[in-house]
Amino acid sequence: MQISNDFHTVDFDSIPIDSFWKTGDERENKMHRIHAYPAKFPAFITTKALEYATLKGAKINVIADTFCGCGTVAYEATRNGKDFWGCDINPVATLIAEAKSQKYSNEKLNKYFLEILSNFDLLAIARTEIENINERIKHWFREEQIENLLKLKSAIHKTIPSKSHYLKFFLCAFSNILKPTSVWLTKSIKPQVDPNKKHVDVITAFSEQFKKNLFKKKYNF
Repeated sequence: MQISNDFHTVDFDSIPIDSFWKTGDERENKMHRIHAYPAKFPAFITTKALEYATLKGAKINVIADTFCGCGTVAYEATRNGKDFWGCDINPVATLIAEAKSQKYSNEKLNKYFLEILSNFDLLAIARTEIENINERIKHWFREEQIENLLKLKSAIHKTIPSKSHYLKFFLCAFSNILKPTSVWLTKSIKPQVDPNKKHVDVITAFSEQFKKNLFKKKYNF
C-alpha cells in the first residue's frame, strides 16, 4: 500500500453556497423537542438528502444511521415513508429515537397521563428503598425528589403496558425532568452542584413536560 504525503488545500471560502442545502422549507416538527439532547443537527437535512437522492434517480427504501443519537433521522425517515434502522451506545438516545419514531393519539396520551397522576397519589415508597439507592443518585438529588421520582417511575410502569410504545413517550418525559429536579447547576454542561438551586416539584415538572410534548393535533407524520 502506498501512502501519499501530498495534500490538496481547499479554500472553503471560495466554494459557492448551494441554496438547496441552506435551509429547510418548513418549521421543524415539534416531535424533535420531545427530549433535550446535545449536538442535534437540523432535521431538514434528512428530508433534503432524500429529495436530492430522488432527483439523482436513487430509489430509497431503507435508511440506516449507525450513530442515531436522539433519532432525528429516524423520525424524518419514517415521516417520509421510509423504513429505518439505527443504533447508538447511549440508552437514553435510543429511548428518545424509539419514542420519536411512533405515532400517538392525544386522547390516549391524556388518558394515560391522568392515570399516572392517580397512581402516583396511591403509591408509597418503602424507606429502605430510598436508603439503599445508589450513592451517586443521593449526591445529585434531595431525598424528597428521590422518593417522588421513584413513585413517578413506578406509576408510569404500573399504568402503561410494557409492550406499548406509549410507555417510551412517558419515560422520555420522565428522563427529561431529571436534570431540572436535581441539584445539577442548570446552565452547566459539566457536572456541578448548585447548593442554592430552587426546589422543583417532580409532578409539576412532569406535568409541564407532558403538556410541552403535546400537539394541538395528533402526532402524525
